[in-house]
Amino acid sequence: MHQWLIAEQENTVKFRPFLTKGNPYKSRIFLVSANTVPQLYVEDDNEKFFAEALMNRTLLKREYLDELNRAPREFQGSLQFEEWLEKRGESLLYTALNAYQLASLDDAKWTKQEDAEDYARGEEIFQEVLEEFQPQILILQGTTAFTQFKKQFAESLIIYNPAITKVQSLEEAGPFAEMHFASGKKMLVFVTRSMGYFGHDGAKFEKFKENLIKAL
Repeated sequence: MHQWLIAEQENTVKFRPFLTKGNPYKSRIFLVSANTVPQLYVEDDNEKFFAEALMNRTLLKREYLDELNRAPREFQGSLQFEEWLEKRGESLLYTALNAYQLASLDDAKWTKQEDAEDYARGEEIFQEVLEEFQPQILILQGTTAFTQFKKQFAESLIIYNPAITKVQSLEEAGPFAEMHFASGKKMLVFVTRSMGYFGHDGAKFEKFKENLIKAL
């Protein structure tokens, strides 16, 4: 985990590779945002506790409750989606296409320019996490994540129907593509609107939930 947390030039924690509950190898589903928000500040030499908190929700809330409460709507909705999955016996690994932690989405453009090396490392970390855990299903939330993922993995994706490009249409259509890992394992790729619209029971995501359950 250490190599996924630390910016080596400064030896500080800049990255959050994922959030989950328990053993990440047991999570069959990745939920993917475009960027990693909110930023969780880690004191010097405290990266081991941070790594544990990323897999232990009790520790995470105890240490970072204020940051979690101020997190954007998409983050909150992602946790509500996680709870819905848990009721069906599934665990979720919540991650982002770039693991570099941002205080807000407005910081992405500035950070990409001012801290280009670490920002690029954030993209590499996502790919390493994806290869390490090789989920059965990956869910891209939002247009930005969908667009960036297609660009980043263009050579690896088998897209079922390239004519469908609107996120809400893709959300209702089921998996839009598949991708194969070097191991030969196949991953189905879904797209949804931001989970900020999910709510407590996902009433606005009924067709998506139906398609997801079928795939599982």
